[in-house]
Amino acid sequence: MIARELMQTDAPTLSPQDNITRAAELLTDYAHSNIAVVDADNRLLGVVGEEDILALALPTSVAELGSLSYLPRCYGLRNLSDEELRDVRVEQIMRTEDFVTIEEDELAAQAALLITRNHQPQIFVTSGGKYIGRLCRKHIISELVNPTLGIACHP
Repeated sequence: MIARELMQTDAPTLSPQDNITRAAELLTDYAHSNIAVVDADNRLLGVVGEEDILALALPTSVAELGSLSYLPRCYGLRNLSDEELRDVRVEQIMRTEDFVTIEEDELAAQAALLITRNHQPQIFVTSGGKYIGRLCRKHIISELVNPTLGIACHP
């Protein structure tokens, strides 16, 4: 089985020009942890996730406590009013690293390994650098317990 056979192809995407209100809506409406950011040619440019929006939205005083190690990457966008916060564009907060991709023809076992080793809820599937879908832990687990494969989990 290969990544293309398990991936989700109808996952929402964002453009760099979308605002974080749109990103937050998609994250909550679809219950995704991260959403791919793509250009007009569907090239994967980055990822925006729940933690990116939380880091931006949290008050500066909380970020300065140092108890949440990822908060210093608040992108220099601190002390924004609610209105200014809603106008922040995805390109200002997207991560261009710290996410994992796999080519569509790679084995699903490789996808599972990448997800596990990188502690990611999902990886992004590409074909020649273009985003074509995402593959989540639940997609792999669902396939693992599928009795037609003969590898169902036993108690």
